[in-house]
Amino acid sequence: MATILAPVSNLVSKITVTLKKADIESKVKAELKKIAKTVQVKGFRPGMVPVDMVKKMYGNGILAEELNKTLNDEVYKYLEENKVEFLASPLPAEDQKLNVDINSITDVSMDYEVGLAPEIDFSYIDKSPSFPKYKITVEDKMIDEEVDRIRKRFSTFAYPDDVQELDNLTFTIEELNSDGILKEGGLSTVSSLAVDLLTDKSKAIVLKLKKQESFEANVFELMDRDRESVAKNILNMNDLSGLESIGDKFKLTLNNITRAIPAEVNEAFFQKVYGETGPKTEEEMRANIKADLEAYFDGQTDSYLVNDIYKGMMDHIDFPLPDEFLKRWMDVTKEKPISKEEIEKDYPQFAKSLRWSLMVRKVVKEQNIEVTAEEIKNKIRENAIRQLYGYGLANIGAEWIEQFVSKQAGDEKLVRQTREQLLDDKVMDHLKTKVKLKESPVALEDFKKMVETVNATVEDEA
Repeated sequence: MATILAPVSNLVSKITVTLKKADIESKVKAELKKIAKTVQVKGFRPGMVPVDMVKKMYGNGILAEELNKTLNDEVYKYLEENKVEFLASPLPAEDQKLNVDINSITDVSMDYEVGLAPEIDFSYIDKSPSFPKYKITVEDKMIDEEVDRIRKRFSTFAYPDDVQELDNLTFTIEELNSDGILKEGGLSTVSSLAVDLLTDKSKAIVLKLKKQESFEANVFELMDRDRESVAKNILNMNDLSGLESIGDKFKLTLNNITRAIPAEVNEAFFQKVYGETGPKTEEEMRANIKADLEAYFDGQTDSYLVNDIYKGMMDHIDFPLPDEFLKRWMDVTKEKPISKEEIEKDYPQFAKSLRWSLMVRKVVKEQNIEVTAEEIKNKIRENAIRQLYGYGLANIGAEWIEQFVSKQAGDEKLVRQTREQLLDDKVMDHLKTKVKLKESPVALEDFKKMVETVNATVEDEA
């Protein structure tokens, strides 16, 4: 067996793998004997099937499998031993054909094309380019809004006789004929309406109501919603096939008024919200909220910085790729049929992703960055807990959480994705130490507009 590396074109080389007939025959013979011990053939006891019969039945398939396996093993062995930095996976050179005849085994010589990783010049990063690190100002009104949100979360409820702006109202809604009489067999349901979601015209009417009082209205005009949405959410219609037969006149009778009364900020409130170790005064609570908002905003602006650094590197660090080889690789390794036109369309985004991966790989290699199994498991645990919290399962119990984490840790695809994300994070942490950061105060609304602009650009490029 011999391998020879020879250039084909820029960033593409050829590896020639030669297999001797005797070596091939030895591997195939061993595999035939192995299969003969387990294969079931009518008329023979298990393990007693003649090797010649197995050869006749499965020989060509076994030969093809052994050839492909051995050829691939030799290619990757050569690349590893010679520390060849390559892209994607080697591809058999075009217009080659293996002789797969179990009765006529010969020496085999197969050429493979290998896409080589390019040299990457990091002088852009070495010059310490400057990037703004935005700092969102936490304003008093933000803290006020969060205090109000917490108070509302711990509201108590009252059921008054008069209606106010933020009340929630329960109505009996009954369909009427055009003459204002209850429609026989017409739609009738009980539904809730939030006063602050009504149109100004409708709001003016309901604010004057008392319990058990009624008014007539076109239900479909109570809110700024389309007809189908009102039918589903207000009239409780699961089947909209009969929507066209529903009229516009309805009688609405006010059954009940529910008013949320925000919790008072006092000692009992702090105990209920924060427990024994939390703030004991409004001043301490506001300081806590401010710190939490600053931490949250810092995470948001850090994501923006990461995108800025990524964009700077993509814009200023240029290097060639073996484009034609990679396009052929996309075609050969596809799971589903894909046209040349689709490959040309998808290639720019593929190449962009590959360029970033190569830059990450360069930093990982130069900085000896590693990700441990423990780090992967901890990250999976962190993501799993965040996921469970998002499902409202914060109090599900530590034992169940660990079972969930263990199950996810057994998902090889998830483990691989988590490792890649951790590598990306560590690479970016290193890059942040190589660039200059200039703190730049920014208002929250202005920062949101900046993010919207970036997102719109990304969507346009996708």
